[in-house]
Amino acid sequence: MFVNRKKELAFLRSHYKTQQAEFLVIWGRRRVGKTLLLQQFAKGLPVLYHMAVRTTPRDELRRLSEQLAEFFDDPLLRSQAMTSWDTMFMYLASKKKKFGLVLDEFPYMVEASTHLPSLLQQAWDLHLSSTRIKLIVCGSSIAMMERTLFAPSAPLFGRRTGQWKVEPFGPVELGKITGGSLVDRIETYSVIGGVPMYARLFDSSASLLENIRDRILSKGEVLYQEVPFLLRQELREPRVYQAILAAISAGAEKFSELSSKTGLERANLTRYLAHLIEIGLVKREVPVTEDKPHKSRKGLYRVSDQFVRFWYNFVFPNLDLLEMGAVQEVIDKRISPKLHDYISRGIEPIMADLLRAGPLSHHVPFKVKFAGRHWSKNEEFDLVLFNEERNSALVGEIKWSRKPIDPRIMSGLRKRLEQTEIFKGVDLTYALVSRNGFQTRPTARKDERYIDLSQVEI
Repeated sequence: MFVNRKKELAFLRSHYKTQQAEFLVIWGRRRVGKTLLLQQFAKGLPVLYHMAVRTTPRDELRRLSEQLAEFFDDPLLRSQAMTSWDTMFMYLASKKKKFGLVLDEFPYMVEASTHLPSLLQQAWDLHLSSTRIKLIVCGSSIAMMERTLFAPSAPLFGRRTGQWKVEPFGPVELGKITGGSLVDRIETYSVIGGVPMYARLFDSSASLLENIRDRILSKGEVLYQEVPFLLRQELREPRVYQAILAAISAGAEKFSELSSKTGLERANLTRYLAHLIEIGLVKREVPVTEDKPHKSRKGLYRVSDQFVRFWYNFVFPNLDLLEMGAVQEVIDKRISPKLHDYISRGIEPIMADLLRAGPLSHHVPFKVKFAGRHWSKNEEFDLVLFNEERNSALVGEIKWSRKPIDPRIMSGLRKRLEQTEIFKGVDLTYALVSRNGFQTRPTARKDERYIDLSQVEI
């Protein structure tokens, strides 16, 4: 089942329609749906899709030669595979018609042939750029893709004609696979994040706890060891990164706390954290009210990937029990009593996205440029959304309670904001977000938003 990705498909198809050579880069984390996207794009078009594997250069060339022989109906190529990348690129350059070639998992090819980027750069500059080929390289190793194609010192820097980073789905998009109400989708998203493949593993007829038990905690299931697998694929020292991720998940969010818990010196910890941020597993969060966030000393480190966060909170600490098959015990004693609070502690960025560009965006009376939280020694606000000029803001409080909440909480929010200096002179909209409605029907002022998530239709 192919879901959404309309913008990505439109991007690929618009570049395919041109009459000149195109060199497109598609990248994003593993399991996010890049391969399915490219296969969907290739349907009905003269586009050859090639999936690289970890093998020798000669074997990779043989596999690609066989596909090209079939694609171009070339009997000579069927009888004699090409044995060098130079020959391969010259063969492609000899084709005058418009066609596409997708090289998926391009980093595997570079891993086996470290000189491949230089050879491709030379072939592109001298031959391929004057053809009508649509060359698409794709990869899941974010760090290698960026080093190979985006670093100024890389041979292929400046050759691409377009690029698209395929991002995970948001909770509403993910729900097209999992189904359920908006609240159901948010809670499922809080566990598995926006990776379509993870959602497809879940049984839409089962409860969230049942899916966690059967799809994540059970030894042998794909998601049981998914996080260590991802770390081994992307990182050279997975054990060190695992220690950092476990420490952050356990509550060590300040740099000094992380250094103390992991035993890493400042310079080394800075380097490891930068890499985790680069590949999208960790985020350094500062109050959205800070003028110069990169210089702020209030930075907190958060695990930004929802599934990685869940895995380190509930799978990693219980691996001994899970290895012995005590899955139901972990569910009953370690997860079920804590899951609701766990979801509520990570709800702010999800809600900010839903208000920024999701089904709740109509509640915001301006175009959002900055979104996040605000905290200081004296005050904290769950939701703060600013326009570009920072003279308009929506400030909100989220109550992830199973029961309806008291709408009078709004008056407390207004009073706290009146006493917070940083919002003086800002045109404010006040928001109260409830998971399950309000105890009484609220009467909203013009600048107030009472958002009942249980009543949102999607």
